Amino acid sequence: MMPERPAKKISRRNFIRVSAVVAGAAFFPGIHEIKASTPAADLVLKNGKIITVDHKGSVAQALAVQQGRILGIGNNEAIDGYIGHTTRVIDLMGKTVTPGLIDSHAHLPPFGLRESKRWVKLQGMESKDEILAALARKAQSLPKGQWIAAWGIESFSLSFLTKEDLDKVSSEHPMLVTHTTGQWGFANSLALKISGIDGSTQSPPGSKVELKLFGKEPTGLLVHYPALYLVRKHMPPLSDEDARDCIMHAANLYAREGVTTIHDNFFMVSEIGANQFAKAYIDLVQTNVLPTRVKIWPYLANPREADKVMNDLFSGKDPQPDSSVRNFFELRKQQPALFSDLWGGLKIAIDGSGMTTLWYMNPRALPLHSTSDVQAMVKLFHRAEQQISVHAVGDQAVDIFLDAVGEAQNDYRRDDARHRIEHAIRPQTASLERISSLGLVVSTHPQFIYSWGDKWMMKNKEKSIPLKSYLQAGIPVALGADPPAFPLYQPQIALWQATKRTTQGGYRLDSSESVSIRESLKMQTMGSAYAGFQEKSIGSLEKGKLADMVVWDRDFYTVPTDEIKNAKALMTFVNGKVVYEKSNSGGDV
Repeated sequence: MMPERPAKKISRRNFIRVSAVVAGAAFFPGIHEIKASTPAADLVLKNGKIITVDHKGSVAQALAVQQGRILGIGNNEAIDGYIGHTTRVIDLMGKTVTPGLIDSHAHLPPFGLRESKRWVKLQGMESKDEILAALARKAQSLPKGQWIAAWGIESFSLSFLTKEDLDKVSSEHPMLVTHTTGQWGFANSLALKISGIDGSTQSPPGSKVELKLFGKEPTGLLVHYPALYLVRKHMPPLSDEDARDCIMHAANLYAREGVTTIHDNFFMVSEIGANQFAKAYIDLVQTNVLPTRVKIWPYLANPREADKVMNDLFSGKDPQPDSSVRNFFELRKQQPALFSDLWGGLKIAIDGSGMTTLWYMNPRALPLHSTSDVQAMVKLFHRAEQQISVHAVGDQAVDIFLDAVGEAQNDYRRDDARHRIEHAIRPQTASLERISSLGLVVSTHPQFIYSWGDKWMMKNKEKSIPLKSYLQAGIPVALGADPPAFPLYQPQIALWQATKRTTQGGYRLDSSESVSIRESLKMQTMGSAYAGFQEKSIGSLEKGKLADMVVWDRDFYTVPTDEIKNAKALMTFVNGKVVYEKSNSGGDV
């Protein structure tokens, strides 16, 4: 850590659009005037390069924190006036400080499950033999009859595995192996039997239970959430302790990477373990033990549950005894401020992420919902003044959402609904003006280019993730990592790829859509804050804002582009408190 010095004994603007061009940074002699009766700070950082990400692109030398908020920011001499007898003073020794990074799209429960080794982690394994060997090792370590859950197949072949492959691993352990996208997977014969899936099983709407030729028996392939849920609902639920541990583990990993706020887009109100994760989130926030801030957008996989969820949560009436949102109802009723801090809005999905569930204009693929169902849910949530987070990868999916939002706005005008398009990998160029005019936010993932660019042959889709075009159209852009769908959750990868746009095979994807590191950092801070209605309190280092910030081992603005991905957080602060610190030996403390 940076050395501390003894304390001296001495007496919005509202974020509307992420700008396409950020002004060059310059040192300011004193951003805020300091009066004679200056109060003492709890914490002072000095002798650094503090990238504020304010609307001027200001860079300061020092800042002061009091009661979790930034008290002052400017040059060393100005901030010295805030140092009192009890002030903790940290000499940055020239190190760079940025606002805490904000991941605009993550899935904390499955990310925590994957990283905590409760599930078998398969990401990085290319061959079937390697994957089957990992599953076999897990089977050998478990009693007969215990479920095996695995995550992370990266092949996009829907015939990559069959139930027969998994049966050879174990016929005595029910097994569900999920693709890295989380939206399709494979079950063995025992799991299918326990779930009652056979040749007569009808595929739920928006999904597919794959059957062998002539429909005599299932192959083991399950495409999208409703089909996967046929199996998942028979898996034993997590304990309350396990749910807490998974969320805490994932949040701690993020804090280590300089992330101070996470937007969770996964929580499924109908999913197995939903109540446990709801209770865990609420408990962790109430007891103030999470190392990061968290906002959640619960996902409604079934359009038919939308009315019930909205009635149970927002009608003012007591929810049904079996309500999947009862915990949130009680929180909203008893602690509305805490509920507001935790609750982001509601999520729906128009398409998926597997190759059969992407909804492009051409070719068309399996839609998850009918257009009428999408329109009904959008109108329902919009009128309830909820922020909508919509999963839309393909251009057709994006346009369906634009149509639905347009209709909802015609029926019930909201000036700052700020609905979100999650992913938006390949929108039509003609759609950008509509995204902007409807006041929508794009939350996307440049690291997609690196992780999957070659596998998806993205060189044939040159306008994939068109960051520069988004900015030029006046569209606010937020950046997220989308773990565990992506193996790389570190935000440095997103910052690097927003500028570099290079696949693992070395192909540079449409360099005209590259943005500067200043622009990408603003997307990962103020852009993501704006996406969560948080821009007045976090996202930049300015007087009065919460002291969420990161000390880095290198300067993003001056290092070569390829060095951005190697940046390491030395200290991470939330509310001016250290939530992560790298030890002098290189480990974590």
